[in-house]
Formats: sequence, structure tokens, C-alpha cells
Amino acid sequence: MRALGPILAIALSLATSPATAAVTQPPQPKSGPGGNSGHAGFRVHAGGSGNDAWYVFEPTGPRPKSAPLAVVMHGYFEFAGYQNRYALLRHTARSGDVVIYPRWQTGVTNPCPGPFNIEPCMTSALKGIRGALAYLRAHPSSVQPQLRRTSYFGFSFGGIITANLANRWRSLHLPKPRAIFLDDPHDGGLIAGRDEPALDRSLAGIPSTTLFQCHSGAEGVISQQGKANQSCNAVFPLLRQIPARSKDLVMTRPDRHGTPALSSTHGVCTGRSADAYDWNFCWKVWDALQECAYFNRYCRYALGNTPEHRNLGRWSDGRPIIPLTIQDRAPIRP
Repeated sequence: MRALGPILAIALSLATSPATAAVTQPPQPKSGPGGNSGHAGFRVHAGGSGNDAWYVFEPTGPRPKSAPLAVVMHGYFEFAGYQNRYALLRHTARSGDVVIYPRWQTGVTNPCPGPFNIEPCMTSALKGIRGALAYLRAHPSSVQPQLRRTSYFGFSFGGIITANLANRWRSLHLPKPRAIFLDDPHDGGLIAGRDEPALDRSLAGIPSTTLFQCHSGAEGVISQQGKANQSCNAVFPLLRQIPARSKDLVMTRPDRHGTPALSSTHGVCTGRSADAYDWNFCWKVWDALQECAYFNRYCRYALGNTPEHRNLGRWSDGRPIIPLTIQDRAPIRP
């Protein structure tokens, strides 16, 4: 038994040595865009009913009297709750925003049958936003939204809804969009020969002063057969009024160097839990877009082909995560 001692010691040493340690994702930054939030918690309110339901998330610990407004839109096939957006909603509220999350769908074709007629879903999302704003106005003890500081985030079908609402903000009497982040916007591609048919044919109604980021994953919509010109590649050419310095078309790529691997499939910013693509991309850019729009700071983290924007952190062995691809014109290709 004593003879086995050195062998066991060598085996244990090898098993725990840095050379054989698992390569892991980087931790969340302690501060700055995408970093640990400035508020200890958040409080959730719910209201409305059916397709017109809504949630409001407000920061607590401390709870400010007022805060910028963020409107976050879910994708298709999300019929109840807010689990698929939980990590983003939690981060956004704890970063100091009042967040409105419209629950605009309760069934596969309820209230709208995908791209064949988006207007009922548009109406439900609009009613959700208005209902939440009415609730906040009626409850002055809640954190009041600073409507002149309003930004919009939309995923997938919700990204198309977000683009259309922002395009019609004036006629719909919505808060003016200061910043917009679309994550792989897509209406389903169910109408042959048309790229994102549910998208407004013109997006000229989005203010030229809006800061805009549109993300397509390399394994997302544009990687699918026949959809190379959909998602952000369909949205971006309609933003001619926004100068190049104020908008970016970006793409994440899969990186399987460490564990867990980083995927760039549809929904990089979606999930109840978070990973390095959340805090080093989704949250970082979302935070920085708002900070840049409202206070003219952290702009290099959200706009332009800058090191701060491209950088997605490093694996635990020091190897850089595959950086963000950034363009100021479409198309972007995997």
C-alpha cells in the first residue's frame, strides 16, 4: 500500500495542475457596461389580461424616484411568464431602468398568425405598453419612467414588432426611441419569395438620432437555407436616415474552445441563466447604447468597429473569445 503513495500523489497532481484544468468562460465584469448592476434587487408588477398583459420591473435597493424606460419584447411561441427573458430583464432593472415587458401572445396563432398579419400582435404589444405606463402613472410610489430616455429591445418576431412600433412611434404616441437593440429579428420566413414580410416596408419613421444595433448570430436565421437576406440583412438597408456612426450590424460566432461552449444560434440574448455572450455582448451593448444615447458615455462599447465593442472577453486560459464582427452596411454573412 505504501508503494502506491507516490503514484497516487503524481496522479492527483496531474489532475489538479493548471495544464489539465478545464477551460471556462470569463466571469461577469465587476463594473462598466454588462457588469454587476448598481441596484441590489428589483420588484415586479403585473397587469392587463390575455394578449394585452404586461409586466413592469423596477429597480430596488435603492429604489429611485424615476429612471430611464426600457421596453423589452419577447419572440414568437412565448405564451406566458417571462422566463425566456429573465436574465436580461433582471439585469436591465438592476442596472437602473424601469422595464416594460408586454405579454403580447397567448397561443400559436393568438393574436396573430405570424407574418401573414402582424397587426393584431402589434396592437396587443401596444396595449401592453400603454397599460403598463398607465399603471405607473396611477401609482406614484412606483419608480416613474423618464419618457425622454426610452430604449427598445426586441428578439426574433418581437424584433420585427419593435422595429415597426419604433417606426410608428409618433402616430402611436409612444415614447421616442433613443436606442434600439434587435436580436436576430425574424417573422418566421413563412411567405415564399419575401424577406421579412411583416416588417414595415419603410423604417423612415425611426428618428435619425436613434442609436441602433442589429445582431444576427452566425448559426441563427441568416445561416438557414433561403434566409441569407433576412433578419438584420432585411432591416438594415431600411435605416438610411440613421448615419453610419450611429448604427451597427453585428454578428456573434460559435466558440467551442471552452466549457460550456458559446453558441450563436437563434436567441443569443435569450435565457433564464446567463453566459459570457450575455454580459460581454448583449448586456454590454444594451447598457452602453443607453448610456451613449442619454449621457454620451461608453459609446465605444456599443458603436463602431472599436476594440471595446468587438471584445467579448477571454477564456480562462487567456485565449480571446472569437470577437464580434461589426459592419455599417448589409449584408453580413456567417
